[in-house]
Amino acid sequence: MKITEFDCIIVGAGPSGLKAARILKDCGHKVCLLEKEEVPGGKLNTWHELFPHNESAQAILQQMLSDLESSILTSIKIKAITRIADHFAVTDQEENEYRAPALLFATGFKPFDARFKEEYGYGVFDNVITSVDLEQMFRNKNFSTATGKIPDKVAFIHCVGSRDIKVGSEFCSANCCITGIKQAIELKKIYPALHITCLYMDLRLGGRLFEYCYKTAQMDYKVQFIRGRLSETNENPDKTIVLRYEDTLAGKPAKITVDLVVLLVGMQPDNSILGLMPDIDRQVGRDGFFGTGRIENSYKNAEDGLFFAGSCTSPKSVTQSTDEAADVAFRINFYLRNKLHTQTTGYNDRVRIQHS
Repeated sequence: MKITEFDCIIVGAGPSGLKAARILKDCGHKVCLLEKEEVPGGKLNTWHELFPHNESAQAILQQMLSDLESSILTSIKIKAITRIADHFAVTDQEENEYRAPALLFATGFKPFDARFKEEYGYGVFDNVITSVDLEQMFRNKNFSTATGKIPDKVAFIHCVGSRDIKVGSEFCSANCCITGIKQAIELKKIYPALHITCLYMDLRLGGRLFEYCYKTAQMDYKVQFIRGRLSETNENPDKTIVLRYEDTLAGKPAKITVDLVVLLVGMQPDNSILGLMPDIDRQVGRDGFFGTGRIENSYKNAEDGLFFAGSCTSPKSVTQSTDEAADVAFRINFYLRNKLHTQTTGYNDRVRIQHS
């Protein structure tokens, strides 16, 4: 068994984990990031451009990865987490053990599985896709219908898997509205003649510049927004899609026919780390995300060395996730220096081999 000691172990090498690792490293701490995927970056690897400034997701990721590669271990499957005195011990699939007095979970979220909304036709009709699928099309530069045609009409359906008691997701995912607006603008920049309709329940645009993006989509790119609730999706013989919905402002049923439907899927808790340790399970809120969501003394909950940051605590944008990760990183620094009086010099080669 190989045992390696660190000051802080971070589970998840997405935006939040990378941000926290950068700050802790700059504070002089030895950090290890454990990533379950083959490459670091988390959901940044699925984005083409980020709202509201249309920045390249890959460019942002490369900046965040700078000088951190040696601290990241990928394709790590965690088998167990235990406490040993004042330390956490994390064991992976190869029986390697990583120890540290502080443990940060930045495990992110998972997209809602649109197949649970059968009436929307995802997985049934070829020309019904999700916002995740569309983002991949942007990255691959291959936007088209299932038959390879550039569509003339596209419909975005908001709040798929959010604010929906039927699928057990009663919370707002916070970023679906602006994602649809960002993607609609991006499409119109590439295909100016494209007709885009957005069917929404309510537009929730609380982030900075989000309202500006909404007005830009309407005024400059002529994206049509209809307050309507989708009730039925059907496919024509030519593979076009018929959407029947209730126009909730006009108070009457309506329908449109489009070439492609994009479902704006919500953000779901990623519970893949549950069951590894009782202390972790006790941190799950009623919505499935970690933490309490309350305003508390910054260092009050740092006494046990267990921390959470990013979209594993609630639906967040990349900016919001990294802002929270920065705050938590400074709390961890405080904890390491003042609670455990960690000395950060001479901690560079703490590896030992234990044969069992």
